[in-house]
Amino acid sequence: MDQLVAELVDHLCLFLDQNSLCSFRLTCKAFGAIAEEHLFRDFEFRLFPSHHRLYQLEQLAATPSIASRLRCVSFESGIQLEYADYRYWQAEVYHDKQRAWERSLVGATRDDYTQFHERLQARFTTDLARRYDLYRWHLDQQAASMAEPRVRNVLMRVIGMLGESNSALRFKLIMAEPQIRLEELEAFDPEQYANDKPYDPDPRRRVANRRQHCLDHFVNFLQAAKLSGCEVADLTAIDIPQQLLAVGPLHGSHVLEETFQGLKKLRMKISSFPHSDWLSRSGTGQIYFGGRNVAAKSLRVLLNQTSQLEHLDLEFPAGLEAEYSFDIFDRTNIDRFPRLWLPHLKSLTLSLFRCSWADLKAFLDEGRNLDSLVMKDCRLETGSLIDLLEYLRRRRLGKVQLLGSWYVDEDCGEWHSHSEEDFTSCFATNSYEGPYAHSGMRLRIEEFITGKGECPLPRWATEDDPPRLWEIESDTSWHFIPGQPHR
Repeated sequence: MDQLVAELVDHLCLFLDQNSLCSFRLTCKAFGAIAEEHLFRDFEFRLFPSHHRLYQLEQLAATPSIASRLRCVSFESGIQLEYADYRYWQAEVYHDKQRAWERSLVGATRDDYTQFHERLQARFTTDLARRYDLYRWHLDQQAASMAEPRVRNVLMRVIGMLGESNSALRFKLIMAEPQIRLEELEAFDPEQYANDKPYDPDPRRRVANRRQHCLDHFVNFLQAAKLSGCEVADLTAIDIPQQLLAVGPLHGSHVLEETFQGLKKLRMKISSFPHSDWLSRSGTGQIYFGGRNVAAKSLRVLLNQTSQLEHLDLEFPAGLEAEYSFDIFDRTNIDRFPRLWLPHLKSLTLSLFRCSWADLKAFLDEGRNLDSLVMKDCRLETGSLIDLLEYLRRRRLGKVQLLGSWYVDEDCGEWHSHSEEDFTSCFATNSYEGPYAHSGMRLRIEEFITGKGECPLPRWATEDDPPRLWEIESDTSWHFIPGQPHR
C-alpha cells in the first residue's frame, strides 16, 4: 500500500472524517506522514486541569511538524457544582446513552432493547457511588495542582516552543463545568491517584478553593503566554467569570493589564460563577464596592490599556446588562474616563446591552474607523428604532447587522430580527405563515441601511397607528411585538 502515488493518497484524505484519518495514519508510515497534514490542519489544542493533558501538550510542542499546524491553544477550566449528586448524575448518563443508542439503532428489536438496558444497568456497580465521590475529590486535587506556580513555568516553556514553530498562535479561555463520563469513572483507580492531602470536610472551603483555582488557571495561562515571548494578539474568552475581571493586584490584575496592552482582536463573553449557598451565607465573593460592579469598572479600564485593538466582540452577562452598559456607554465622566480604545476599532460586535439612544449615538460616533458593526439583544431606553436605522444609513458602513431582540421603550414594543437558523426558536414565529422570508422585512431594512430604497417602517404619527402597521408588515425574518419585553 505504501507504493501508491502520494498525490492519490493525499486526495483520498479529503474524503475521510477525523476518526477515519486517525485509523488511516496507523496503516503504514508513509500514509501517516501524508494524513498528518489533513488531521492537524488549523487544529485547536484544549488544555484541562490535568497533568496528563499538560504532558500531551509538551509532546505536541516537541513535534515541530504538528506544532507548526497548531492555530489555537485553549484552557478550559471550571468549578464543580456544590450539590452534584450521584443519583442525578446516574440518571443523566443513563438518559444520554439511551438517546444515543436509539439514534444509532433505529428499528432495533425488543430483545436488543432489553439487552442494551441490562448491560447498561450492569455498569452501575454497587461501589460506583463511592468512586464518584472520590473522583470528584480527585478533580479538585488536579485543579489545585494545576494552579501552582511551577505549572505556570512549564506552560511558559511549552508555549515558547510552540511559538517557535508558529508565530500566529491564538489563545482561548473557556469556563465550563467539569463533566464526568462513565468510561472515565470505570477506568479510575483511587489507589493509583492517592493523594497525601486528606479529604476536606469543610464545604465552604472546598467551594472557595474551587473558585480560586479556576481564577488561578486563567491568570497563570495568560501570564505564561505573555512571558513565553509569543505575541498575544488574538484572545477569546468564552463564559469567562466576571470575578476574573475583579481580581486584585495580589491575584493577577497586572497580568490582565499586560495581556490587554498587546491585543488586536478580542472576543469576550462574560459570565459568572454559579450561585453558592455556602459563600452567600458568609458574605464572601462579592464583586460590588460602593454600590458599583467592580468587574464592569475594571473592564472599562482594561479596554483602555490597548492602543492596537481593531476587532472587538463583547457580550455582557445576562441580568447584569445595565451595570456593564453603564460603564461602557455612560457619558457623565467621559472627560475623566475617555474611551481610548473605540476610535481604533474596525469591527465591533455588541450583545446583551442597554442604553439610551443619545448614549448609543455618541458611542458609535466615536468609532470613526468602524467598517463592520453587529449589535444583538438590546434594550433601547429612549428614541425609536427608526432613529437607529436612519443613523446607520448615514454612516454607510461596510457591514451592519441588527440581530436578536430589541426592546424599545418609545416604540412600546419589541423588535425581533432572525436568521434562517434561529427563526423557529422564536415564540412569535408561529403567527406568520410560511417558511423563513429570505426577501422579507429584514432584507428590506438591510437594503435601506446600505442606501438602497426607502425605510419600510413608518414613524410615529398622530393620525395613524404605526405599531399596528409594524405588526402588519412583519414576517418571519423581522417582526414587531407590542407590549412589555418577553424575556
